[in-house]
Amino acid sequence: MGTPDNPDEYLAIEVGEFARRYGTVYVPWEMWHALRPASQEFAFYIENAGRFRLEFDLPVRWLEV
Repeated sequence: MGTPDNPDEYLAIEVGEFARRYGTVYVPWEMWHALRPASQEFAFYIENAGRFRLEFDLPVRWLEV
């Protein structure tokens, strides 16, 4: 994993909690736009690593992207 070859096609989300930052998750724009405006979480799967879930403090419609 790492930075995508074409970063314009992805939304970069810094992941962490409180004052800790764990890294960056790159979400394809088509998946981001498919989320409902009231969604506050995003679930995804990484091959050979398992399922993961990101929880946001606000609904996605209020997040600056």
